[in-house]
Amino acid sequence: MGGHGASADSADTDRGGRAKSGLRVPGLVNLALGVPAMLPLYLAWWLWTEYLPMDCRSPADVTKPGLTNCYYPTLDHAPVVMFLLVVTGVPLLALVLVVDVLLPLRREGRRLGTWLGMATLIPVPFLICLGLT
Repeated sequence: MGGHGASADSADTDRGGRAKSGLRVPGLVNLALGVPAMLPLYLAWWLWTEYLPMDCRSPADVTKPGLTNCYYPTLDHAPVVMFLLVVTGVPLLALVLVVDVLLPLRREGRRLGTWLGMATLIPVPFLICLGLT
């Protein structure tokens, strides 16, 4: 039985004795980043689906005849949503830059391509919640 445990330990490390993370660690880290990313992703989705399709861009446009898609509450909420998107999105982008670019560049054994490829998993929690609603 001792030989089996030794082979399992050697399967988890490479020749230099460093732990092999494979795709599991970058994938799990980027999925974890996707949880706080749900807020800025939702705000961007709201702007894309509610604000941009409207025919008007100011409260004065609400009274113009011929506009069929002009909703005052959406106009009222849009500046707050844009502000919150900047306040939550910029720190999240900085965190993604640190986790997926700077840390793999600083540490040996972390491949930048793997971490950047796994960054595509960040929107997965938001897409799952969007699909469930």
